[in-house]
Amino acid sequence: MIGLAVGAATTVSGISEQNRAHSNAVAQVNRQNAIAKQNYQNEISISAWRDQRKLDVFEAQLASDAASKAAYYKQLAINQTEADNAKNAERKILDEKITKALFDSQANLARSIEAQGTVLASGMNPGQSMLLELNQAERELGFEQAQIDASLLDATKAFGVAAYGIDLDQYSADNTAFSNIQTQAFVAPTASFQTIRPTKLNPPKKPSILGPILSGVTAGLGAYSFSGGTGFGGKGGTKSPAGKSLKIGGTDSMGLDFDDPAAFSYGTTGSRGW
Repeated sequence: MIGLAVGAATTVSGISEQNRAHSNAVAQVNRQNAIAKQNYQNEISISAWRDQRKLDVFEAQLASDAASKAAYYKQLAINQTEADNAKNAERKILDEKITKALFDSQANLARSIEAQGTVLASGMNPGQSMLLELNQAERELGFEQAQIDASLLDATKAFGVAAYGIDLDQYSADNTAFSNIQTQAFVAPTASFQTIRPTKLNPPKKPSILGPILSGVTAGLGAYSFSGGTGFGGKGGTKSPAGKSLKIGGTDSMGLDFDDPAAFSYGTTGSRGW
């Protein structure tokens, strides 16, 4: 009964310990899988947040670039308007001088006609003297008209120089506006690399109960033998395969003492010749 109880207890304890170790191993594997899954989901969330952040920054850069270009085109329109106003002002000055030259030319022509009429109405006899008087009147008319034409040419040249200066100022202003364009969105952002999915660990298989059973059987037989039972280190012996009585702790049918270690040593002289 003692051997049976010890064997049963050893078997139950071994199975319980085996099941506990298996449960711990399964729990450890499940914990590792849960941690790997949580880390995987966290990496996905972080990658998504980073990609969205890069997209927001890129969109803000695009908006800033668009505003910068809109300001550039607006400045071009302002520069063109200022250039047109400046040219119109110069054109107005030139037109005023042209108008004055026309009136002066007409007045000069009227004075010339008046001078010729005066010479002709003076009663001077036709001849060299009258011709000289008429030529003098024409020379005075031509001189005054040359002055008018020269002043008109100078005014036209001044207008051309002023217009050229206005164009240069506009060109410089346009270049300044172009240099103020800010471009930040050079390259579109790229998405993050795909997060690597972790490999799921399989839980260990439940071990066989054969090991604890064998341990229980061994412990039970040992306890049985230790308590003085027969057949396994006890008294009374047991039957050998040949049907003869084999005593553990005594001698067998051939006179071999099982309690004497030397009886089983090589070179020992006995009834079996070992």
